[in-house]
Amino acid sequence: MQYVLYFFITFCFSSISQASSDIKESNGEALFNKHGCTNCHGNNGIHPTSNYIPVLKGKQIDYLIKKANAIFSGEHFSNKTRFMHEQFCIGNKLPDEGCYPIPDIEEIKAIAQWLGSDLPKKKKTPQKLYVSAQQAYEKLEKLGDKALFIDIRTRAEIAFLGMPTNIDANIPYLKAGDFSEWNERSKNFKLYPNSQFINKISELLKDRNLSKSSPIFLICRSGSRSAKASKLMYIAGYTNVYSVVDGFEGDKAKEGPLKGQRAINGWKNSKLPWSYKLKHDLIFF
Repeated sequence: MQYVLYFFITFCFSSISQASSDIKESNGEALFNKHGCTNCHGNNGIHPTSNYIPVLKGKQIDYLIKKANAIFSGEHFSNKTRFMHEQFCIGNKLPDEGCYPIPDIEEIKAIAQWLGSDLPKKKKTPQKLYVSAQQAYEKLEKLGDKALFIDIRTRAEIAFLGMPTNIDANIPYLKAGDFSEWNERSKNFKLYPNSQFINKISELLKDRNLSKSSPIFLICRSGSRSAKASKLMYIAGYTNVYSVVDGFEGDKAKEGPLKGQRAINGWKNSKLPWSYKLKHDLIFF
């Protein structure tokens, strides 16, 4: 079934193969509609026709471009993109045999720019250091012990939803009370600032022989709390703090059959390593 998912993605991007002059006459939305992407991803990329087809609207622009480039360039980063490349016989110049020409990069960018969304105000930080979950994983793999990866969600969240397997610590930015107080605005229980948040990060940096200028990656549910925590750390003198903009669970789909569900992006939806099994020594107490 996973191949079916990528089949539809490939078909939509494969159809974007008009001359670059089309870009001057059409924007991303027009290209998306004109070339049949709505057949599988639905109107605006948020109405998938099957559970095996992803919601594209709202995904990170560079993620969409990277996926398409991997398929058509032949520089694969997974078995799935290799399958798609071979499935559509890219490079074969006989269109009557059902092969598609490699799409122009500018056309792919035009659609990706339209599908991808700008960060909302609540996700912006003074440092302006933003990464998707996928980018965070890749950067952390390269940086190794020269960086910190901190899950700033509450204990309840990591207990019931799991957490990334490669975090250095869980230090909540906000803490849950006794669940007796209600926040009408958020339609949820009230959370309170963790007064030890900065202190615990400082201790962790010292233990790892790192400094306030070392790369620190923060992840929350969907990128809002990590932005607020980044602002606090900026005030405290931390200059290299990255906010994972799509968080652990991702953003909510605003329309379509998955409306209200966190099914667009995020650590879990990106199939990055995580587990329900928590490590005691990584949890803030």
